[in-house]
Amino acid sequence: MSNGDWEQFKKTVSPLKNQTQHIRKQRKPLKINQKEKTDKDFDLMDIKVSESWGNLEKNILRKIQKGKLKVSASLDLHGSNISDSKKLVYNFVNYNFQNNKRILLIITGKGKRIFVEDEWKGNGILKTKIPIWLTSLALSKKIVWFDRAPINMGGEGAFIVYLKKL
Repeated sequence: MSNGDWEQFKKTVSPLKNQTQHIRKQRKPLKINQKEKTDKDFDLMDIKVSESWGNLEKNILRKIQKGKLKVSASLDLHGSNISDSKKLVYNFVNYNFQNNKRILLIITGKGKRIFVEDEWKGNGILKTKIPIWLTSLALSKKIVWFDRAPINMGGEGAFIVYLKKL
């Protein structure tokens, strides 16, 4: 584009009218008085919907792995037992879904491991339970995709979760 083309283009462009700042709607946190609905949904966390973890567009996946898309919120489950972790994951996903946060990091840790012939073996209980909870009836409708986190975000000891838009 030459200078002449640019000057001609500038003459044809007019400023936007009524330019106001967009104010984002603030999402309300999960209401406590919805206890019945929450309890029903929470009971559905052990019912797995499918083996599929969902599909994520290649470009978005690449951006997450390279760190160009930042994690909106993270949950560290180190030191939590199974029942507490289940509640924490359920509330964490629901809260962030309602507040339109898209990329979550759930840190489970690697669990108890034993050294066997030049390598470490063993899986943590939370590492095996998190995929079941994320593909459950209670949460699967809010999640587009999840997988183990890239090495720079926790690797084998964490999960990256990509939520649907509200």
